[in-house]
Parts: sequence; C-alpha cells; structure tokens
Amino acid sequence: MGTDDIYQALAERLNCAGSERMPRILRKLVTPEEGRLLLELPGDPDELARVTGIDRDTVELKLREFVEKGLSIPTSKGICMARDVAQLHDANLSSNDRWLDTELLDLWKDFQESEWLESMSDLGDTHFNAIRVLPAFKSIQRSPHIAAGDLLPEEDIRALIKGADPIAVVGCSCRRSMRRCDLPVDICLQFNRGAEYHINRGTGRRLTEDEAIALADKAEEEGLIHTWPLAGFGRLNEICNCCRECCVIFDAGLKYGTIGQLLEKSRFRAEVDRDACTGCQDCAERCFFGAIEMVQPAEGGIAVATVDEEKCYGCGLCTLVCEPGAIAMRLAQT
Repeated sequence: MGTDDIYQALAERLNCAGSERMPRILRKLVTPEEGRLLLELPGDPDELARVTGIDRDTVELKLREFVEKGLSIPTSKGICMARDVAQLHDANLSSNDRWLDTELLDLWKDFQESEWLESMSDLGDTHFNAIRVLPAFKSIQRSPHIAAGDLLPEEDIRALIKGADPIAVVGCSCRRSMRRCDLPVDICLQFNRGAEYHINRGTGRRLTEDEAIALADKAEEEGLIHTWPLAGFGRLNEICNCCRECCVIFDAGLKYGTIGQLLEKSRFRAEVDRDACTGCQDCAERCFFGAIEMVQPAEGGIAVATVDEEKCYGCGLCTLVCEPGAIAMRLAQT
C-alpha cells in the first residue's frame, strides 16, 4: 500500500472517504509506518508485530502514543482506532500539549470550516440530534413557577454531578482548535467511564463534587450552554459547555439553519414578565438562537423583550443576565 493510500484508508476508516483535508491531519499525526500499524488495530502486540514486521517493543510504544494522541481508544476488545472523525476530533484535541502545535490546530480548524460544516449544511428530513440542551441550574432556581419535582434527574446538572464517580475536567476540543472566542477552554466535564479514560490518559484533572458544581456554575455565568451528547444518553460520560462561535454543532446549525436537526431542546422555555422588563437587551444579546426580540408595546413606551417559543431551546442563559428578574423558565406546553 502506497503512502497516499495509507492516509486515504485511514480517512475512510473515520468515515471521511474522499476528504481532501483529513489526510493532511493524519499525515501530521502519524508516519506511513505508524499508519499501517493503526490500520491493523485491534490486536495484541505480538500479533501486530508479526503482521507489520515492527519489533514488539516499538509496537507497544506506538500503541501508547496512539492513545496519548487520541488516535486510538482503549476498549473491551483492546486498543481500537477512533471509530469516526468526531471521536478522533474530541480525543486528539484533548491531548496533552506535547502532541499539539499551532500547525495541527490550524489543520483541524481548516477541516471544520471547509468540510465538516458543509457536511451538516443539508440534512434533508433527518433529525440527527447529536446533543441535548440541559437548562442552566441557576435559571431553574430563579424560576418561581417551576416546582421541585418538575426538574427530572437527567435534567439536573447538580444531581448528575453528585451521582458520578470519578469526575474530571478536560479542555474543550472545539475552542482549542477554532480559537474564535475568549471563553474558558478548560471547562468541559467528564464523568464515570469518560472521566476514568481522561484521568488514566493524563488529559483530565480529577475534581471533587463541589469543584465540578463550581465549574458548571462558572460555565453558566460565562454564557456557555450545558449539553449532553445523545450518543451516550442513559449513561453519563460527559457534559460539554458549548459556545456559539466554536462548537461544530452550533456553528453548523446556526449558519445553515439546521440547528433543530442537530440539537434537542430542553423541556423548558423562557418567558418574560413584560411589566418588569426594563428594555436593557442583555437577554437578546446573550441568546444563541435569536429567540428574543425587543418589541415596542402597542400602547407605546420602551421596547421590551419578547420570546419566540419556537426558537427557544430552554438553555436558561437569558435569565442569568436579567437584573430585574423579568425572565424566568417554565415547563414547555406538551
């Protein structure tokens, strides 16, 4: 197999057949010899050494490096190559700094802007729903019409944190490569098996429950949306804290109008007490989705915030910047 064929085969394994840019990323990450070894995974070191002709000690060294770089993932079947581009993106870009440099970050940025976003520009009638919005905990606290039992355990970020062991914080792979905003990078949370993976790999810092709750509160205050990847819904492995500028889901969904096919709403919606609204527009500026507009009352006076319920995703961030407390969350009508 020729050198170009190796990188094309690796790209195909990641569901990126025909990609112009993914082979460039892979060339940066592995040599042709390493690429041949990667294509043979999973396998034990003795078998891999026999098949590839690489000595066993070198095979073991390369397998460790693959895990450190995020090219491969330890599984019950052994060390397997990343299953797709999304897993490679998240694992590679959460690697330690020794494996990342500006050139690699730029390659990932170019891939997202030139190819990955385009792949999510026209989803037809498909509802991919990659991630689900979790409401900001403080927005629920500030909402008097939400009863204690209205928030389900899987919607309560503090309850999720308290039920996890271990807990770790890792860098946001999207903000690390895209670099379009100055919001916190080391703020995405890993739990249970996901946390164990990052702690063992040396890419996650173990947190106490109180530290994790404080970090979730900080994410809300910074204007980041809590999201739970639906691929793992039912088992808690991670909660991302997403910005609109760098996250591939928000970037593609908001740019191409496919956000409803990529993102699942929470069960809550924002509503405005128009009598309490002072017209400051802070809520409208914070909303990712353009769900809040300033509308002039028919009887005159200042323009006040108005929520378009169809556009609202129930993240609750708008409530946290409303000083007069004119915005609160409520359960959506079913």
